[in-house]
Amino acid sequence: MANQQDFIPTAAGLAAGAKGAEVERLQTYLKKFGYLESPVAESFRINTVLASIPAAEKGTFDEGTMQALKRFQTFNHLPATGVLDEATLAHMKLPRCGFPDLGEFTNTGRKWPGTNLTYGFQEFSLDIPAAQVIEATAQAFALWSAVTPLCFRRVALSANPNIIIRFVSGDHGDGNAFDGPSGVLAHAFFPPFPPNPPEPIQGDAHFDEDENWTIAIPPAAGKIDLVTVAAHEFGHSLGLGHSAVAGALMAPFYAGPHRFLHSDDIAGIQSIYGGSFIAHAMWVHGTSIQIELPEQIESVRRLGFYTRIVGKPNTTNWFHFAIPTPVIVDNDRKQVGPIILRFRTLSANAVVRDVHIYDGEARIAAHNGVNLSGDHFFERFGVAHCPDVLWGLGISIGVTFGGGTANQRSMDFIAAGCDFRP
Repeated sequence: MANQQDFIPTAAGLAAGAKGAEVERLQTYLKKFGYLESPVAESFRINTVLASIPAAEKGTFDEGTMQALKRFQTFNHLPATGVLDEATLAHMKLPRCGFPDLGEFTNTGRKWPGTNLTYGFQEFSLDIPAAQVIEATAQAFALWSAVTPLCFRRVALSANPNIIIRFVSGDHGDGNAFDGPSGVLAHAFFPPFPPNPPEPIQGDAHFDEDENWTIAIPPAAGKIDLVTVAAHEFGHSLGLGHSAVAGALMAPFYAGPHRFLHSDDIAGIQSIYGGSFIAHAMWVHGTSIQIELPEQIESVRRLGFYTRIVGKPNTTNWFHFAIPTPVIVDNDRKQVGPIILRFRTLSANAVVRDVHIYDGEARIAAHNGVNLSGDHFFERFGVAHCPDVLWGLGISIGVTFGGGTANQRSMDFIAAGCDFRP
């Protein structure tokens, strides 16, 4: 099995004119992630303009190697010195996605021809129960469903799903062997060029089973958040490349839980599939919010256009909205689209932790560990499989209050609603 030490230099200081095994390690890294000419792009079914990617003499820190290293530094917001300094080496050692950084981006025409996609599991992780893996992947897909017309439905492997999900280790048959704990966490493959039918492996997402996966927030030391990594990989499965924008979900390196889309992620995915379909929208005023545990609330004020809630120090609670639900309109049963919350918290001591979506008594989506504070005046939460509406929608909001002043433990809820799909 390959190990990340096989393709990362062991010490900083390499510069133009250097030769030897350490330079080969550096070149291997730069080839692996698309900065030096190599077959890696072909293995990920990427059509790269090779003239824009330099070649290098093996084992020699030549001009091509320096230019590739500068591109890596620029892409990752490091000083573009062309020297393997300590900061650059430290960045190379971070866990990351195995998809190359350079190549196609979002406007290449790679996309699924329809909007109703299926996914299935070939292997599950042994780190966490299968039910939790299913929950994590649904939450990850729901991020993309919230801002596009896409719906994602889990099916059996025998149903030939569009996206096959695997938890595997080492060499698993796709030409991109995993490297053990840390290093490369996962990789995925672009969808086809329509109208061409998908080839085997296109759209599939593979996760390194040698990682220690978790869905708990915050993750324990040494554990990797599956929701974050899955959402990133599914971005590739839908046609997105890596982003150089700091804070984007589609940035190549893992820096801990990141269970939301950056505006760059949204702009990228909507450039491929467009925005979400809206057949009907329903909203309720923030003053209609219900509090599950009033004894753990310090004060509630229903003001002209919002409700301000101050939680008691170091408590948790659940708040609820009932959404007026047009189940059938003009003999047409609607589908559940994204729900939207308009709220703000006055400090990081007041956090929206979880958002659950119900149709009647059935929970149809769970966005756990989102941990949102500050201004969120139009925050979308998707329902990955876009089910038909059956009864009536409800939103349950898990919150956490820390210490500090009453102002620091305050939340303002302005409105809640849902965009129903045709």
